[in-house]
Order: sequence, then C-alpha cells, then structure tokens
Amino acid sequence: MDNLFEKWKTKIPQYDEIFKATVFEPLSKKFGAEGEKKISLGKTFSNNYELYIYAFFLGLYSDEYISINKNTKKENFSYPIMSWGSKTNISTRKDFTKIQEYIFIALMAKTDIDLIALDKGEVSEDQVIKDLITTMESYTNGGLTLIKEKLEDNPGYLINPTSYLDMIVRLKQ
Repeated sequence: MDNLFEKWKTKIPQYDEIFKATVFEPLSKKFGAEGEKKISLGKTFSNNYELYIYAFFLGLYSDEYISINKNTKKENFSYPIMSWGSKTNISTRKDFTKIQEYIFIALMAKTDIDLIALDKGEVSEDQVIKDLITTMESYTNGGLTLIKEKLEDNPGYLINPTSYLDMIVRLKQ
C-alpha cells in the first residue's frame, strides 16, 4: 500500500461554482496577493486555497457536511493540495505541511474507510482517495455555505478583524 497521504496531496479538490462569484472573488485572490497588494484589492485571503482551508475547517467544526450535487458545475483553482502554502519566493509565509496533515487526519477520522479491506486489497487506494476528497469537498461546501449565508445576512460582517474567528468560536457556544 502506498502512502495515502502522499497520494491525497496530489489531488485538486473542487467546489460548487456558485461560490466563485459569491465567496471566492470578494474574499480571496486567485494566484495570490500578499501584503499591500492584498489590502489594496480588498481581499481577506492571499490565495483561494487559504479560503478553501478555512471553509473546510468551518464546515468540519460546525458539522456542516453538504454534498455537492452531482449535476452542479464544479470549480477548482488548479493547485494540488501539496502546493498549498509552498514558498516560491522569499516571504514570511510558512509552508502548509502541518495544515495539510491536520486536514488529512480529520478526513481519515470523518470518512468511512475500511482500512483492513484496503490492506487486503478488497478496496482500492484510488477509491479511498476519492472518498477522502468527497468528504473534504462536502465539509468545505458546508463552510462556504455558512460564509455565503453570513454575507447575505450582513454584507459588512467580515470587515471586523475578528469575524472569521468569531464564526468558529460562535459554533462552540
């Protein structure tokens, strides 16, 4: 059996197309923006994958598992998980290896996988990876739905510097 984590990291997760205009475009920058460039563009997240990660954890912590309808058009940002947070230039950015590991561990815990069947070859690694990505996309879809609803209820909500933290903290209350 190959390393599932290494195989999973090569995948490019997707999201429902509806979130491109309603969440990603207003809050993050495709292909990245840091420092003053990010601020001048009015973006909260430097890259789309950062928003994707936040939405995943928001969906996970709120137990918002919302499958993406099979007939729905999906989007992605053509960036495999293993490249999220990679340092291509000198910056203060740290790589996201630990975050990738935490996401993978959460997915292993939340996805119904028969590891014994996998070890026996009764279930393929490709199927397990597909199931992990489905779980990831579903929790992210749940998180993106929560963000979209928050923006619809109060378009200025995310202006507050602690608003993203507040969304997660309020889930626990």
